[in-house]
Amino acid sequence: MEWSNDLVIEFLELYEKEPAIWNPRDPNHKHKNYVNDSWKRIADNISVPCSTNELKKKKDSLMSTFRKLASKVRASKKTGSGTADIYKPNWFAYEIMTKFLHGVFQPRVTQNTDVSSN
Repeated sequence: MEWSNDLVIEFLELYEKEPAIWNPRDPNHKHKNYVNDSWKRIADNISVPCSTNELKKKKDSLMSTFRKLASKVRASKKTGSGTADIYKPNWFAYEIMTKFLHGVFQPRVTQNTDVSSN
């Protein structure tokens, strides 16, 4: 199936409306049947007929690109960098995905447990 930018945007708008799929804090996220129903709703409402498997593959592809770009943005925000130094992705879907995934796909702060002797 050929995915145009407009179709990807349509998919992302439908995907955003189903937080049970993408938000682990959603109460229905762990309910397999509810999540499957969410995928079916997306498949039923998208303008081009596609299976839920096709939609899941497209989601995986989009998320892969999104994570790579989000990682570049995070790396460019290190201490001492000015606003002009922050990486700004020009991928058409980045801003759309950031709008609803920004708080969900943030790396957790880890603690350094390395004990070094003085």
